[in-house]
Amino acid sequence: MSDKPDWIFPLRKTGGDPSARLLVFPYAAAGPSSLRPLVTRLPDAVEVVGVALPGRERRFGEPPATTLDEVVDGVATALAGRERLPTYLLGHSMGAGLALALALAEPDACTGIVMSGRKPLGVALGSLQGLDDDEVVSFLTAVGSTNPQLLGDAYWRNHLIQLFRHDTELDVQASKVIESERLSQRLLALGGADDPYVDPGDLEPWSDRTNGSCEVMIFPGDHFFLLDPANRPAVAQALADFIRP
Repeated sequence: MSDKPDWIFPLRKTGGDPSARLLVFPYAAAGPSSLRPLVTRLPDAVEVVGVALPGRERRFGEPPATTLDEVVDGVATALAGRERLPTYLLGHSMGAGLALALALAEPDACTGIVMSGRKPLGVALGSLQGLDDDEVVSFLTAVGSTNPQLLGDAYWRNHLIQLFRHDTELDVQASKVIESERLSQRLLALGGADDPYVDPGDLEPWSDRTNGSCEVMIFPGDHFFLLDPANRPAVAQALADFIRP
């Protein structure tokens, strides 16, 4: 039995022979399964797979620390072992930085990128750098992306704080890479109209960061607009339209 980590895994069953693939990167302190309610709305012809980072979900038993190079190499190797399909990347906030880093490292393996809640310059949540433990918990509580019961448990609280800190460092590494190189793929930038961390106007400059086309779409809601059940149909349709050849 291989002791190599499983960097990608199916987020849903695929009906028939897929014609495209969507690779989902998690946001800070989360796993890709958090976006399953959204991406399972995509057409059956789209194979949906998640990126498994250490310290969460199926890799919960591993230390959460990892480097950007480890993530990019691990995911690229896993993709190379799968059937070749037009592959699109979806990342929210910190996850968008990881997706972009992979796209720059393996441009032939990526057809298009969907960045959600992510500015083209700087780290995903730059204003949150250097928070103490209580401030991290306050942020996770305020944005509503984490189960409050977990934050109330001492073990889970500490684990989530560790994940957040490691993921923030990952995004710092990713930012240095994506700010120094130009993309070649098609881009779709998504944002929340009332996002306190990413102003909708901050998304327009994405068009200057790629040689491909770029579309910007704004939805009702805050930083985690794409988790809002009311937005799921429209966001899923935007993804489906972007993936459609």
